[in-house]
Amino acid sequence: MMKKRLLALFLCAVMTIGLCACGNTQGQTGTSGGGDTDEPVVIENMGITTTYEKAPERAVALSYSIAEIMVALGLKDKLVAVAPSMYILDQVSEEYRADVGSLPLLEGNYGVPSLETVLDTNAEFVYGDSYSFYASSVGTAEDFQKAGVKIYATEGTYAENPTFENTYHDILNIGKIFRVEERAEELVAELRARETAVKDKVRGLEPVPVFYYDSDTGGGVSMSTIGNTGLQLFMLELAGCRNVFDDVEGEFISVSWEDVITRDPEYILVCDYYGSGYAEEKIAELKSNPETAEMDAVKNDRFLIVPGLAMFPSLENTDMVEQIANAVHP
Repeated sequence: MMKKRLLALFLCAVMTIGLCACGNTQGQTGTSGGGDTDEPVVIENMGITTTYEKAPERAVALSYSIAEIMVALGLKDKLVAVAPSMYILDQVSEEYRADVGSLPLLEGNYGVPSLETVLDTNAEFVYGDSYSFYASSVGTAEDFQKAGVKIYATEGTYAENPTFENTYHDILNIGKIFRVEERAEELVAELRARETAVKDKVRGLEPVPVFYYDSDTGGGVSMSTIGNTGLQLFMLELAGCRNVFDDVEGEFISVSWEDVITRDPEYILVCDYYGSGYAEEKIAELKSNPETAEMDAVKNDRFLIVPGLAMFPSLENTDMVEQIANAVHP
């Protein structure tokens, strides 16, 4: 009789331990991401409130910079395709380049795919800049809503006076949507620490006057640059620079070379888009133009080539600010 009681107690103990172990496993699955036990996540973005009952399984990134963020958060397996936008793969951080480059590529004019091309991937979630969701670009928010596809736009491309905090918020939001909050928080902490280090480096130094040459808009007569707002302005000021057109209202403005010559920047930052030779061609034009060739910055080759990918919301923003600060404040 005593042996039977001991056997019964032993079996009860084994069953209890087994049930506890199962319970712990289920709890870990729900916490780490994508499990049925996850609570719904509600995200406010671009004026749209979206509820995510579970982490999306099929996502499309509408630029290399966005794909890089997804890969950095350990979400490569969720990406079914990427569009290059106006960037090139070589501008992606070497740490993530191979993973981003291995993803199926969506073709389109100037790296922008059509709405139909994106929907053909059967994506549940599409992540792009706000410009991606124009009627003249990939498609409007309403187009995607009609197709049952959730979208997310980088805050730094639509917020007023954006800073790195908008990019940090994007990373944290993507972490919530895909249930990888811990990794997102770690990544943001790393970026914030580097931002603080740059601020400490340039504190008290005289801002260096620079001209940000975004792109040619008038056959060599006029060009696009930045005014008194925008992420690019924030980045230049963080790096210890002063935009020579910071007294002009607007994010992107059109100016003439006569305007630039009059303001006499110490450095010219040339934004590099699309592919090899783009920025070099712009610099060659400045040197061959008799008027601009006499500018002090041109004569002394004080050019900084800044990749387009690094000047719009991306993980490369911090790298670029560090590089600009080191160049103008050696």
